[in-house]
Amino acid sequence: MRFISCASYYGSGSSAITDFVSEFENVYSFTDEEFRFIQDPDGVSDLEYNLVENFNRHNSGHAIKRYKKLVGFYCGNIFSKKYEKFFKGNWKKCSDDYIDELTDFTYKGWWQYDLLDKGDFFYFRKRILNKILKLTVWRNQPERTLNTMKKEITYCAHPTEKKFLECTKRYIENLFGSVSQNADIVMVDQIVPPTNLKRYIRYFNDIKVFVVDRDPRDIFVLEKYVWKDGIIPSDVEDFCKWFKYTRNHRLIEQLNDDNICFIQFEDMVYKYDNTAKKIADWLGLETNEQAKKMQYFNPENSIKNTHTWTKINCDLAEIDYIEKELYNYLYRFEEG
Repeated sequence: MRFISCASYYGSGSSAITDFVSEFENVYSFTDEEFRFIQDPDGVSDLEYNLVENFNRHNSGHAIKRYKKLVGFYCGNIFSKKYEKFFKGNWKKCSDDYIDELTDFTYKGWWQYDLLDKGDFFYFRKRILNKILKLTVWRNQPERTLNTMKKEITYCAHPTEKKFLECTKRYIENLFGSVSQNADIVMVDQIVPPTNLKRYIRYFNDIKVFVVDRDPRDIFVLEKYVWKDGIIPSDVEDFCKWFKYTRNHRLIEQLNDDNICFIQFEDMVYKYDNTAKKIADWLGLETNEQAKKMQYFNPENSIKNTHTWTKINCDLAEIDYIEKELYNYLYRFEEG
């Protein structure tokens, strides 16, 4: 199975690529839903760190529990349908099979983080009871500890890097293959981040990743005056710090190689034909297979969300500040 994914920084327009690629008839697209279970905290990458790179008898077993908890979260519920609606009931099943394959053995046992996971009250109640028992009934048994978690399961897993990668590749392909109708190419949004990509592409047999960015002036104006969701800073000085902070990896990481392609969102709008050909050629897609051309991504619609500081009544002094602080990240519209 061949994967295509977009990696972005928030609000940078990666859906333009997702929509464009979805127009090809030989691509199975999972739409704009973000499948972040590989890169999220407690996700697959963290699992590899704790099981393979930094194995520890406590941390490794607990990392599996944290991954199981993440799987449960992404199952969704009656109020918020998440991954199960896309995988038709296969998300938890494939994830459980993956965990079983990585696990060497289990036993009934616990440690302090199992207590903490049940909340501060549960943890401190147990500690207080333990102290009382040691001062009274167990005063001659200083090493004894109250066991309030007799049914707790501890996971033991220490796979080699080779085994972990083999299991992970099989897990991902089984998961997406369960619903992709035997498609050769699958489009999945945000399955990897733009940072540290060389680590993440190891989890796939074949993946092409687009790192998408956008003029910071548009991101700032859209956040402050349109989106207003508070995920990124709307104070201009903090915004510039955040923008540099999230893109700093590009100073040391190579984003253009056989598996990674950097795309500027505005090029999809202002240089559509050339950029579309570049993308199709890189992916090995034939233009005659673009059966739904411009049905999902239409540059005439997206152009409305460019050069926004000239269309919205905003503080131009803030735009001047961005142009000075983030000069190297500005899109040259006059060249577009």
